Amino acid sequence: MDEEERTSSRGWMREFKYPSNLRDITEEARISLSSVAHCGGVDELLHESSELAWRTNMSPPHRALFTFSKKTDISYVMLFLDYSRDESYCPQEVRIDLGDGTNDWWLKMYRRVDQPKGWVKIPIHDAFGNPLRVMSLQMTIMKNHEKGRDCVVRHFRVLGPFRSRYDSMNRMILGPSAVLEARPGTEPIKDAIMNHYQSMR
Repeated sequence: MDEEERTSSRGWMREFKYPSNLRDITEEARISLSSVAHCGGVDELLHESSELAWRTNMSPPHRALFTFSKKTDISYVMLFLDYSRDESYCPQEVRIDLGDGTNDWWLKMYRRVDQPKGWVKIPIHDAFGNPLRVMSLQMTIMKNHEKGRDCVVRHFRVLGPFRSRYDSMNRMILGPSAVLEARPGTEPIKDAIMNHYQSMR
């Protein structure tokens, strides 16, 4: 049961000391994939089980575009990859594009993973450790292991902070400390501030 939970779409929670600081915002976005093989589209990518996956049907690069209806804080991109099962279908070089639209990419991040087996964590933070605020996110698979053509991605999750520092109530209560939720180890401080506020109502 433990392995089943780790490989499920909720398994990303095990990769963080304070998972309650984060929330899964993947399905708040409109998702489009550059190509889809039979029984390997968006529904399979978002499925709870890692037995299902996004399977492409063209030569690389392969792209997954996530478009939000408003500016959204993003803390991490989480990929579940398994080289032991997928071999040449397993991505090796990935690029994450961030922006305010498909014609306005203002940041590109590159990540190389060698023979991964499990969750791959890609932080989406500024120089101060705060989440980045975007409307569009695109993952591009630049290269597979062993120069493979098609790829298999078993999970893709977009995580945001549980409380956005741009939320008006959050800023009113926490003031300058509203950014605490973005920084590891500050959960007890933030909780103490919130509890003090609630005790006065």
